Amino acid sequence: MDIIKRIKEWIEGRDRKKLIENTVIFAIIGVIVIIAGSTLFSKNKSASPAPVYEQQKNESRDAAQRDSSSVDAKEEKLKSVLSQMQGVGKVDVLITYDSSGEEIPAFDTRDNQNSTLEKDNEGGTRTVTQRDLDSTLAYEDSSNGGKVPVILKKTEPEVRGVLIVAEGADSVVVRERIINAVRVALDIPLHRVEVVQRKK
Repeated sequence: MDIIKRIKEWIEGRDRKKLIENTVIFAIIGVIVIIAGSTLFSKNKSASPAPVYEQQKNESRDAAQRDSSSVDAKEEKLKSVLSQMQGVGKVDVLITYDSSGEEIPAFDTRDNQNSTLEKDNEGGTRTVTQRDLDSTLAYEDSSNGGKVPVILKKTEPEVRGVLIVAEGADSVVVRERIINAVRVALDIPLHRVEVVQRKK
C-alpha cells in the first residue's frame, strides 16, 4: 500500500500535460512494436515453404538430368550395336523425341467418411454424409540421405525419328540392314529412320 501511495503522490506532483504527452508517446511506441513484430512473424511464416519449393525444383532438375542421360545412353547403345554389324563401319546416331518421358508418382491417400442420421420436427429422417479426402505425395529415403518421390510407373519418351550416319551406307544392302535393326531396336516404323553416307 505504501508503494501505491507513493506512486499516487508522484503522479499528482507531476505536470498533468507532460504526463499525458508521455503516455501518448509510450502508447505510439507500443503500437509500432506490435506492428513490427507481427510483420516479422508473417515474413517468417511465408518464407517457410521455400525449402519445399527448392526441393521440388531440385527434383525436377534431377528428373530432367535422368531423362537426358537415358537419351544419351540409348544413342550410345544403338551406336555400339550398329558398329558391330557387317559392313556398317564407323557410325553416329541421333535420336529425336516428340515428348519427354513421364514419371507417375505414388500418393498417400486418407479417406475419412462419417454418416449421421438427422431427424426433423415432423418425424422425417435423413442421412448426412461428410467425406474428407486428403492426398499427399509419397516419399522414400534416397541413397544420398534426402527424400525422393516414390515412382509407380515411368514411361519412355516417344521417338520422333532416328538419323544414322554410317561409313557403309553407300551399300543398299547395308543401309537396309541398318534401317531394319533400328526399327526392331526402337519399335518405330521404317519411315522414321534415315540412313546417310558418312563423309570420307
